[in-house]
Amino acid sequence: MQAMQAAAGNAAVAQLAAGGWRGGSAGPQMIQRVARAGAPGRTVQRVAEEGTGGHGGMEMRAEGRVIGKPTNEVERNFYGDMRAGKHPALEGVAPTSYTADQVQQMDGKAGDDSTHIYIENLTHGMAKPKLLDIKVGESTASRHELLESMSKVDAWKKKMKLKVADFVTGSASRGYRAVGGTGLKGKSRRQIGQQSGKIVDDFAEESSLSAVLVEKLEHVRAAAKSSGLAFIAASVLIAVDEEPAEGSSAASAKLNLIDFAHTFGPERLGAEQVKKYQDRFDQGMAGLIAAVKAAGAAKAPQAGQSIPT
Repeated sequence: MQAMQAAAGNAAVAQLAAGGWRGGSAGPQMIQRVARAGAPGRTVQRVAEEGTGGHGGMEMRAEGRVIGKPTNEVERNFYGDMRAGKHPALEGVAPTSYTADQVQQMDGKAGDDSTHIYIENLTHGMAKPKLLDIKVGESTASRHELLESMSKVDAWKKKMKLKVADFVTGSASRGYRAVGGTGLKGKSRRQIGQQSGKIVDDFAEESSLSAVLVEKLEHVRAAAKSSGLAFIAASVLIAVDEEPAEGSSAASAKLNLIDFAHTFGPERLGAEQVKKYQDRFDQGMAGLIAAVKAAGAAKAPQAGQSIPT
């Protein structure tokens, strides 16, 4: 079961934003620089203490503005294509990315484009970030894609492991599952997945936040549909500042589509495979949007009921 849980999901960006510090880069001075002026150092430390698992080897760069993440060739090529303007539908949906040289100009430290991606940190500038990482789609593996990197037997075995994990965690029936976030430290991937409904309810129960998230999620859904790409095991990462310097927490909400290590277009696996996984992703997004709407509606003031001040 541990092997299935390890294979079931990847809260990679959330892990770094929530504590995947390396090389002493999250010392007291770093924490104070990342937190907004006047906010205590516990701001980033609190997020670090609530890290959620995922790939290791990530690091904060450029005083917390950028995340360096080791990944595969597929994801590196995806972000290279984004920088080249090849996926315009995903502009503002996928995180802004940088080359190693660009990041070195920011912080003076060398990187490696052949092994890493460098993407914006969604929580940068937030005083008290609250995170939720949601894996979208009823299936987190494609046998056709796995066959590109392993034998038929190994591809079948991995596909079966992930299929069982998708069933156990609820992705297969729900179309999405939580894989990490603030307040979930100490829970297994299986527990988090099975509790996804309540986790989404708790996160989006404020009606004003629910409305903002629904709008952003619908934008992601439309962008993914028009991108011409298939997304397997991609995640929606949501960040909300619970102590914003200005405005409301709902207004501070940010959202990105992340984890593109298993993204492909028709030129790679054909139009039929693209449509299959586009439909699964779209159905998962529809289910997630409905859940966020329901969470907000349950807490919305009823007709004739005053709003607490």
